[in-house]
Formats: sequence, structure tokens, C-alpha cells
Amino acid sequence: MNYMSDNLEKFINRNRGDFDTEMPADGTWKKIEAALPVKKEARKFSIRELYKWTAAAAFVCILLTSVYFIYIRRQNTETVSTEEPLKSPDELSGISPEYASQVKQAFSAIETRQEELKIATSEHPELYKEFLDDLLVLDSSYRMLHAQASQTPNKDVIMKAMIQNLQLQAELLYRQLMISNEFKKQKTKRNEKVS
Repeated sequence: MNYMSDNLEKFINRNRGDFDTEMPADGTWKKIEAALPVKKEARKFSIRELYKWTAAAAFVCILLTSVYFIYIRRQNTETVSTEEPLKSPDELSGISPEYASQVKQAFSAIETRQEELKIATSEHPELYKEFLDDLLVLDSSYRMLHAQASQTPNKDVIMKAMIQNLQLQAELLYRQLMISNEFKKQKTKRNEKVS
């Protein structure tokens, strides 16, 4: 093998002048270029296009979420309007102690405020029904989280979301109590003006 490569090298060196004077035919380079794969230029996105697509995706996400919750609310109003939101943490007996106190505290606040709201709106059952419908939307989210808690490997994230949902329910009830009290004050003022 070494002998052949030495002979080839000697041949090339002796005939170098003949090789250098020859030029390939004009069509040769065109044939080589045609045989090469065409390199497609990558499309570049500007920041403005990125913001545009991000905004469009956010809009679609918000739209779908709104439609979903409107559907749940309508479904809850039609089929489960007499259902009361959760009142006790009995179904959460297997939760870790670090979350148990927060859950009990949130359930206690919800139960207390719910009773106060029933009393405050006893003269206006239609107002209580509207408040209950709003609360049932959050409660349905809580129930979905509770159903996921048994299936997910990352229970901490679900428990935190459940606790946050319970806190939101308690806050909603508090705000509804404030609205109810304001409603009573306005009604009392109107009655005093009429008298």
C-alpha cells in the first residue's frame, strides 16, 4: 500500500504543471451547485412579533378559561343551585399536619361567615342565592383540586392550591358580608328619608 501511495505522489508531482493548467468546463460548477442541498434561511422573530403572539396566546387562554367558568357556573346554577359549599374538613382527614391547621382555620372562617351571611341576607333570599352562586364557582374549583390531590405525585402543590382556594372562599364571604351590610344601610337610609 505504501508503495502505491508513493507512486501516486510522484506521479502528481511530475505532472503538477499539467494539472494546474487545465480548467474545468463552465457547466461543471453549476452541476456541483445543483447537486448541493439548498440551505434554507432560518426565520428570525422580532421582539414585536413575539409580544404579538404571546398576547394572542394569553387572550385565547383567558377566553377559554372564561368560557369554562361560565359553563360551570351555569351548570351549577341549573343543576346544583341548592348545594351548599363545603363546611367541614372531614374529607381531608389524611392531610399532613403542616397544612391541617391552615385548612381548619380556613374552614372555620368559611363556616362562620356563611352563617353570618345567611342571617344578614335572611330578608333577601335572592341576594343570598346570588352570593351562593359566586361561592359555588370557587367551591367547584376546590372540589376539582381535591379530586386531583389523590392522583398527583406532587401533593404539596395541590394542597397549597386547595388552601389558597379556601382562603379565597373565606375572603369572598367576607366581601359578600360587607356588601350585604352596605345594602342594609342604604335600605335603612331610604326608609328614614321616606318617613
